[in-house]
Amino acid sequence: MNKGKFGFRIGQDINRPGDKSIFTKLMSYGTPPLSDGLNKFNTLESGIKPVSPGLKLAGPAVTVKLRPADNLMLHKAIDLAKEGDIIVVDTGGTVNYSILGDLMSSSAFQKKIGGFVIDGAIRDIEELTEKRYPIFAKAITPAVGDKEGPGEINYPISCGGVVVMPGDYIVGDDNGVVVIPPDQIDEIIIGTEKKLAYEEKRKLEIEAGQITKPDIDEKLRKLGIIE
Repeated sequence: MNKGKFGFRIGQDINRPGDKSIFTKLMSYGTPPLSDGLNKFNTLESGIKPVSPGLKLAGPAVTVKLRPADNLMLHKAIDLAKEGDIIVVDTGGTVNYSILGDLMSSSAFQKKIGGFVIDGAIRDIEELTEKRYPIFAKAITPAVGDKEGPGEINYPISCGGVVVMPGDYIVGDDNGVVVIPPDQIDEIIIGTEKKLAYEEKRKLEIEAGQITKPDIDEKLRKLGIIE
């Protein structure tokens, strides 16, 4: 699309994988081992959590950058998003004005989008919780801003301290949210599965009575703390 000017523009539509089962797979891993597979990078700051426990999401990112306290371009992003997309929003860190509530969410989920990740505030928490919409946000407030712009869709943004590119794979659960570059997906899956294999091995060691990991004492000896 590439219409508009800096601050008021809409980029090209995102690339979506032909096989959507990748998102089911990523969601099944959970964000902790995925974060390990990402070498601890690309994990959003801890304040961004689901509106109620147990909500999960995974899908390609439609990125939205808003002026603080304005949601004009979020309305358009909902219009442009496709089934399964995750709308990821950069509000400039604003938590005193909501940019999403029940009506906008209902419009989005009527289209079967995959969810929202918002570095900012939302409102209508009772309705959103009751409807079990997969929405992740930093704050809740009854105050609402305006619809004047500027704003951008499908350009790089910052969300929760992480650079998010249009089309990045987003995974969220009760532990938080991670961002996966699609061109690194194979390497990240290898690292994730390696971590999961280690955890299974360690569980068996604990059941067998090996309470402390062997490398802990080894590190303490090197530090001269124990003999």
